[in-house]
Amino acid sequence: MGLCRLTFRESQFVDLCILLGCDYLDPVPKVGPTTALKLIRDHGSLEKVVEAIENDPKEKYKLPDDWPYTDARELFFHPDVKPADDPACDFKWEKPDTDGLIQFLVTEKGFSEDRVRSGAARLEKNLKSAQQQRLEGFFKVIPKTEDEKKAAKRKAEEKSEAARKKFKEEKKEKAKAKAKPRGA
Repeated sequence: MGLCRLTFRESQFVDLCILLGCDYLDPVPKVGPTTALKLIRDHGSLEKVVEAIENDPKEKYKLPDDWPYTDARELFFHPDVKPADDPACDFKWEKPDTDGLIQFLVTEKGFSEDRVRSGAARLEKNLKSAQQQRLEGFFKVIPKTEDEKKAAKRKAEEKSEAARKKFKEEKKEKAKAKAKPRGA
């Protein structure tokens, strides 16, 4: 592994991630990886970047409304997690709360009641079996179309042909190298 030339501190990396958008915040519009890196390098910290953006008379960048970057940084450095041996982390599979699922998924989120009930029934049924169901059991597998099959076959043939050409070229190069006299 090569040495990294960046002289970033851990906090600067987190600031870079926050500036680009993370699980906790939206990204700053018009700020991509290169611009974010330049801003962090130029200003040193996210607070100074925010200050520079807010005081920029040209208003080149605009921070999203309600952008609590300090809270996001706090979550990166001090996540609210419990140790695995904590009693709250002792999970047991029990019968699904179908009424609660319907209340949340159907009433509040607009899902189909039939789908929620059938999913809950499958979960309940699987509680009785010792073997975990495969992921494909929850989704309908859609077969590939003829066009998709042809495209995949064509790509495989192109890849195979490229590999054959590369092999031939390497073979020629080796033969050429062997033909040269030593020390030349």
